[in-house]
Amino acid sequence: MPFLSTPHTSMYYDIFHSDVTLPHQDSYPASVLLIHGFGGTPESDFAAQLPALRRWYRVIAPHLHGYGRSTHRSAYALSFYRDDAADLIELLDLLAIERTLILAFSDGAIVGLLLAALYPQRIQALAAMGAQPSINSENVSAIRHWLLEKPLPEEWQEELARLHGEPYWRSLPRMYVEGQEALVQAGGIIITDEELAAIRCPTLIMHGKRDRIVPAHYVHNLHERIPDSELLLFDAGHAAHLRCEQEYTAAVMGFLSRHSTSTL
Repeated sequence: MPFLSTPHTSMYYDIFHSDVTLPHQDSYPASVLLIHGFGGTPESDFAAQLPALRRWYRVIAPHLHGYGRSTHRSAYALSFYRDDAADLIELLDLLAIERTLILAFSDGAIVGLLLAALYPQRIQALAAMGAQPSINSENVSAIRHWLLEKPLPEEWQEELARLHGEPYWRSLPRMYVEGQEALVQAGGIIITDEELAAIRCPTLIMHGKRDRIVPAHYVHNLHERIPDSELLLFDAGHAAHLRCEQEYTAAVMGFLSRHSTSTL
């Protein structure tokens, strides 16, 4: 099994090779880095898109710190989004990937935005859904209600156990809520306006109009501050990629195709 040791975690990752054959033997299809959200893995969050992605791209699918086969968490540090971004840069270095496309969801979309802002030379284009640049007490109340104040759906509990293992997964919701509460107490800024303005790669910002976890006003904030970004709203909640699967997949594949190039 492939693992990468970083200062923060032992990170598990998969590589799914493309079906495309390029004319030059020393050329490789463009890479797509998948960045999953809370409670997920690339294989769960992007299950419906993986077949299409694997036809045309080399897909890099890491499990972020605390999830899947990567090292378990004992807490979410204030810097955890930036730590995840740094871990992914180490993974790109290990794989000798100079530039990559990114497809990211929820917390992973926040990490994707940080990658585009802090490591602009490494990112070809970013398709991000469900991100927010800051968090407040009202947001945390919604997250607390979602994860702690009502029973999690049995189907999701079974998935969390399968992806992350018993009994560890049961500690994740409370740790996550505590981590988000700490972010609010520290000022609530996850990505600064200056960092968003520094993003120069083609960026597709997506969101569910009826998102109760990350209110939709955040997406307009992102769109306004990221130069030349595209905005796409779905008639759905936070997991719009599941409810609007065909529309989402078509939009993502079209965006990536417009901005992908083969690499040496």
